Amino acid sequence: MDILVLTQQGGILKPFAILLGYIMNYIYLFLEIFGIENVGLTIVLFTLVVNLLLMPLTFRQQKFTKLQKVMQPELNKIQKKYAGKRDEKSMRMQQAETQAVYDKYGASPASGCLPLLIQFPILFALYRVIYNVPAYVKPVKDVYLKIAEPIMNTSGAGDIMNDIISSMNLKVTDFDITNSNKVVDVLYLIKSTGWDTLKDAFSSSASVVDAINTYASQIVHMNSLPGGLNIADTPMTLGNGFWGIFPGILIPLLAGLTQFWSYKVTQKNAAQQSEEIANSSMGSSMKMMNYTMPLMSVFFCIKLPTGIGVYWVASATFRTIIYIFIDKFSHIDAEELIEKNKEKAAEKAAKRQEQQKQLESYAQMRTSKISDRAKTVSYLDSKESTAGQNKGSAAQNKKSGSSSSRSNNNNNSRKNNNSNHSSAGGGTSSGSGKKTVTDSKQKNKKSISGYAHMINKRDE
Repeated sequence: MDILVLTQQGGILKPFAILLGYIMNYIYLFLEIFGIENVGLTIVLFTLVVNLLLMPLTFRQQKFTKLQKVMQPELNKIQKKYAGKRDEKSMRMQQAETQAVYDKYGASPASGCLPLLIQFPILFALYRVIYNVPAYVKPVKDVYLKIAEPIMNTSGAGDIMNDIISSMNLKVTDFDITNSNKVVDVLYLIKSTGWDTLKDAFSSSASVVDAINTYASQIVHMNSLPGGLNIADTPMTLGNGFWGIFPGILIPLLAGLTQFWSYKVTQKNAAQQSEEIANSSMGSSMKMMNYTMPLMSVFFCIKLPTGIGVYWVASATFRTIIYIFIDKFSHIDAEELIEKNKEKAAEKAAKRQEQQKQLESYAQMRTSKISDRAKTVSYLDSKESTAGQNKGSAAQNKKSGSSSSRSNNNNNSRKNNNSNHSSAGGGTSSGSGKKTVTDSKQKNKKSISGYAHMINKRDE
């Protein structure tokens, strides 16, 4: 399948968008088998499939919510116990006791956030797929190409398309008339009532006019919803009387109602809050969000294309139904969980204590090493200083002996027997001096090597 990757798409969202695009493409191909070529129904089924794929994460998050409800009274007691205490010991004790509660129930503080963090890139990529269906659904793209190709072959088409983008206020960046994908992007953003405007703009090109007359009605039918709505249009058109508002007003209203229903159901089994939190400004803000978020959904669905509104309605509905299903068939027995996690909690606590002891032992060992090494270095410095003094003394003695030998040889040059005897005696003395210096060097060298070996062995 040749998927058109949006120019706006990139980074971490790109692989998610491509994967979701494949899912939507095959859903559309499946509906085509039964003669159903409808993007709106494809979006609904696509939303159902995505929510089912995310069901394991939903179950994990919902399980943590139930556990949080059971753990919250104990966590509140710990918070009250250490309220106002900011010293290091108290903070460590509070952290340890809080972790012990999580261990007792086999939970983790990150269990509630992790599923949401995983879902975020998927949801953002999903909006991209919904916002530009031809980029990912090949049969839909092929229909738009029937109009895009004649436009690209028309002289001056680039200037005409730029005027269309400007006059219709279409959100397109880096438009390129030679890129068929960019042309399809623009055509998908044109409302169902904008095809006549496009046809008038290319009235001098018979091939473009014929293509619009042939395929524009197919595109409108493909994007249509019950009641005459079109997923590429905004749901309401003000200024056209009653039929400009109805039935389009149902999309934003259903979006707000389903969002409110979802919040009510999911918060029914939310973690119990302490009375202080419930009566605080934080609790009031959370209650306010339960009403403001659905109202924001209504506002956005009035402004955005109908396809986005259909997705919001379907997503909130399926998400709530799945939540109710999981809540009904997943029962959490607190006592059973505690019994099951007793052994695991004890192992985790023992492991943490062992790690703490190892860290303290390592810290003491490193301190001891530093002290021992300082003593060894000081001792070696003194040995090297002594060796240097001995070496200098030996060298001075050698020089003095050599001078004396030369003097005796000059004064007794005529006396062969005495000269030979003196020369032999001098040689013996010189050889003895060299041997002493060599032995001293070997001894010092061996001593330094031994201490270095001792240091390396101690470090190991």
